[in-house]
Amino acid sequence: MKITGLLLSLAISPLAFSGEIIANNGISVLAVNGVKVESSFLSDNTIEVKDGKQQIAVRFSKKFDIDDNRFTESRPFLLNVDVNGKTTISTDKMYSAVQAGQKIQAGLNWYVTNDNGKYQVENPTELHGNGLLPYSDIEALIADTNRDNNIDVSSGTVKKVTTNSLIDEYRAATVEQKKQFKIWLINNETR
Repeated sequence: MKITGLLLSLAISPLAFSGEIIANNGISVLAVNGVKVESSFLSDNTIEVKDGKQQIAVRFSKKFDIDDNRFTESRPFLLNVDVNGKTTISTDKMYSAVQAGQKIQAGLNWYVTNDNGKYQVENPTELHGNGLLPYSDIEALIADTNRDNNIDVSSGTVKKVTTNSLIDEYRAATVEQKKQFKIWLINNETR
């Protein structure tokens, strides 16, 4: 019975995720949709996700000189990416620590290549942390940034919360849901 369950789960598991995020050389994926990615030595640059809009936190970090122990590193960025099949995240090619430092200072360009083609990510959000280890709690930092920008990733896809989207949700609700919402609104309006 256990073997049958194992075989069934192995047969179904490839169907659960149809998208794959691949981070190119020097890029680390830190979080997907606000959830920290547990990285390991073997799978640091490939993550399975569902196809569709995903919010991905990435960072460029690379050691250029073999004799030098320093890494050239950027701040983390939030990218809204349309995952479709194998989706690769990349940035401009950099061949030295000096060149990488200059590009990081000027602002990195982020690119996505997937089954739909290649495009440049528009409006990547640079994360700014505070303290000694500013990015140690990447989930809280992303949650704060999303809250400040009215972005909702709770459903597994990225949505900008707008008045129109709230109106659409209300119109799609049942009579009972509308009644519960009105009661909630009256109770919370006086606070």
